[in-house]
Amino acid sequence: MPRILRSAIVLAVLMIGINCRAVNSDSPAPAATRVTFVTGPTGGGSFPLGQEIAEALNKGLKDVEIETMVSAGAVANIRAIQNDKADLALTFADVAYLSFSGQLTPRDLPFDQVRGIAVLQVTPVALVVRPGLQVRGPQDLRGLRVGVGPDGSGTEVTAGLILRAYGLDAQDVRTETLGFQEGATKLLAGELDAMFDNAIIRSQALKRAAEGGARFVPIEGPAADHLRREYPFLRVTVIAPELYGTSVRTIGVDGLLICRSDLDETLVYDLTKQLFASMKSLGRGALRSMDVKQAPATPIPLHPGAARYYRERELSR
Repeated sequence: MPRILRSAIVLAVLMIGINCRAVNSDSPAPAATRVTFVTGPTGGGSFPLGQEIAEALNKGLKDVEIETMVSAGAVANIRAIQNDKADLALTFADVAYLSFSGQLTPRDLPFDQVRGIAVLQVTPVALVVRPGLQVRGPQDLRGLRVGVGPDGSGTEVTAGLILRAYGLDAQDVRTETLGFQEGATKLLAGELDAMFDNAIIRSQALKRAAEGGARFVPIEGPAADHLRREYPFLRVTVIAPELYGTSVRTIGVDGLLICRSDLDETLVYDLTKQLFASMKSLGRGALRSMDVKQAPATPIPLHPGAARYYRERELSR
């Protein structure tokens, strides 16, 4: 073959390679995996907690985009997971247990698509009453107007358990389902006598109520002890004084991070691993009292991706 022809062929091959690299360099990057994360209502504690967790996960995960969404609360969140409307969610242990076992409401079947990722931390249940009202405990709420959080919130579920434990049913208390900020406004205006709020971190609504003279009421005694025996995921805890300026004994319920059962196993493994890799920063804020040893102890089955992370963590110890 003549030298000129050989040179022409080599040049042509080189040009093809250059052109292919140019085309590849211009090709779009793979789209990020979008993860929808339902958190809670504004004014409560779950919404800012969800934002903090999402920010930590987004910083550490490549090609994953976590988008937080406001929701009515823990019950609405677990329904969103069950109905394939969300990928991740915050909820509470009582809501998760009752939902998974088909006991949330008489009309509900078991929520079989819900899986656990981690127990976050104990969430104290706050009961506050309007200024000047003499209430010593939940037993004194008979005949009063009581806010139990938004429809679809975990607070509504937990408040119902507490009221029944203290011998009060739907005919004994005039409950209102309403947002936490609206509840605080009505409480301070004298249009509501008391309100419950499960706030995993400081609730702006409770802070505003406390600053306006509302008083925190303890939830303790034999009725609370019986309730904890019936539901072991309820715990004795204290509302810390740095939250609202007072220390009050109460019961608490574990906060949970949950997901859909069909969410990709590797994705959930990566999410779980990054959650714990971020604990140094998260532990200074929203999750400062989280017990990482208890994180796998969800009252519903763990997602296989989360279970794989916990097994590897245990083996590496």
